[in-house]
Amino acid sequence: MSGAWGQDAEAIRAAHPRHVLFLCVANSARSQMAEGIARALAPASVKFSSAGSQPSRLNPLAVKALAEIGIDISGQFSKSISDIPPGDVDVVLTLCAEEVCPAFLGKALRIHWGLPDPAADPAATGTTEAERLQAYRDVRDELRRRLAKVFQPVQRSERGNEPIEYGLASQEDLDGIRSLLASFGLPAGDVGKPHQMFFVARDGGRLVGCIGLEECGEDALLRSLTVDPKLQGAGIGTALHARALAEAKQRGTRALYLLTTNAEKFFARAGYGRVERSKVPAPVAATPEFRSFCPASATCMARPLRRKA
Repeated sequence: MSGAWGQDAEAIRAAHPRHVLFLCVANSARSQMAEGIARALAPASVKFSSAGSQPSRLNPLAVKALAEIGIDISGQFSKSISDIPPGDVDVVLTLCAEEVCPAFLGKALRIHWGLPDPAADPAATGTTEAERLQAYRDVRDELRRRLAKVFQPVQRSERGNEPIEYGLASQEDLDGIRSLLASFGLPAGDVGKPHQMFFVARDGGRLVGCIGLEECGEDALLRSLTVDPKLQGAGIGTALHARALAEAKQRGTRALYLLTTNAEKFFARAGYGRVERSKVPAPVAATPEFRSFCPASATCMARPLRRKA
């Protein structure tokens, strides 16, 4: 997926659109998900529509993938491009990859983000619904990443004049991570052990958030997601999780596991589901987090990252 989409996002943002139209052929998955995500991210003053050149029906897996992150598109339906008045649209965003995208005759800014059709992914053909759903999650996550750059403001520090900075933690950050975790009463005694990596958020150089990945064979433990109370609610936790998730996917991680006592809703929106501790892979179950640090009452959750061969 080309990095040029970032420039496209800035162009859309600069256009201050009043009506954005998402197009693909069937208007069943990609454009429908884009419409729902954009509506959830943008101000209420911006109108969003989706349509297709050969409209079919809203795909149930697209509905399910968005429901996982708290967005309900069950009331949407497939529409023809001919149903959209061309003079009312400021930005047209086409999402077709291999197919020929529908033409739009209005005088709107045209942007093309070619994304794979999850319904036509050869790897999903003939597999279980759970495995097919992952293809929709992948497109959903990419759409959300791009549309967030268009419609979400840059996260700012307490002082309001500098952006929050994110990066991979260094050895020098470990003491700060331990202190932040300890201030929340979270386990920190094993921070810095082998097979761990942390991402941190900084406000003017001050460490204000962290998240960890601990490799456990083919799987990984997601741990230690913490944000300074003064900056909670600003999207820092979501941004940290996105970085950890991208790293895990790049490494070919099979699934992410975690334990939580108070953030089940947050992780459910991010695509995690409850699992029984007895079904957690042995290398994950052997970590200090599972063996002793977290209470038995903690909720165990997992998110698969790759499809079965």
